[in-house]
Amino acid sequence: LSVLNYLARFARWQMFLSRLGHHLPGVQHLIYYLSGFAFTISPAKAGEAVRSIYLREHGVSYSTSIAALFVERLQDLLAMALLASLIVVDSPTYGPLVAGALVLVLALVIAASHRSVPALLERLGARLRRPRLANGAAALVSLLRSSRALLQPRLLLTGTAVGVLSWGGEGLGYYLICQGLHVQISVDLALGIYALAVLAGSAAFFLPAGIGGMEVVMTTLLVSHGAPLRAAIIATLLCRIATLWFAVAIGIAAAMSIEFRATPARLRPAA
Repeated sequence: LSVLNYLARFARWQMFLSRLGHHLPGVQHLIYYLSGFAFTISPAKAGEAVRSIYLREHGVSYSTSIAALFVERLQDLLAMALLASLIVVDSPTYGPLVAGALVLVLALVIAASHRSVPALLERLGARLRRPRLANGAAALVSLLRSSRALLQPRLLLTGTAVGVLSWGGEGLGYYLICQGLHVQISVDLALGIYALAVLAGSAAFFLPAGIGGMEVVMTTLLVSHGAPLRAAIIATLLCRIATLWFAVAIGIAAAMSIEFRATPARLRPAA
């Protein structure tokens, strides 16, 4: 299920770059995409932008690939907020929390897709006297303008649907782990707990991949729904191994394969 998650998200990533006018060889592009997972444990997963370095060699500008990564994050957050709403089916008390998260994510999507925001930032950047701040504002304007092309209604719906299916697959994996440990919870509750924990980890953006925060939320929610503490801890750790650390291992393997292929070219004498 984790592998299916990665492949579905890669297909969406390819769709983004294609929409921005870039077409790369499938297998090589997949390796570039997976290599970013090696840095998933960086704060806010910012290290995944390392794939931009590889894509730059194929004519994809940094602003384009970073914009695609930004939109990918936004759509994943929206998908997670939708999945988190499933917890309300079993626990209506979480309704206000889930609604607040959904409203916040929708506000971010609307702000990123509205054409007036880049124009406003551009005017503010023109008034800045410090070159670094002005350059930063210009980079943000370029990012938002590139992102707008990927936040059109059709692409937004398609990308979010892919996010719901792919991350829902990992949530289903969490449910299967719980069943294997004889923790009796419903599928919708497992999906809701997993998604809410991911949102909590994303909110603590200073924590690498939400490590610590996500585990605490998953374990606490599972215990609050009747699971023994020992089983809840084991379920959480197994889920993280099968999702986060599995992705990191795949990312390291992909990054190493890229570097090993590049090494002979670097050592080859110039003609």
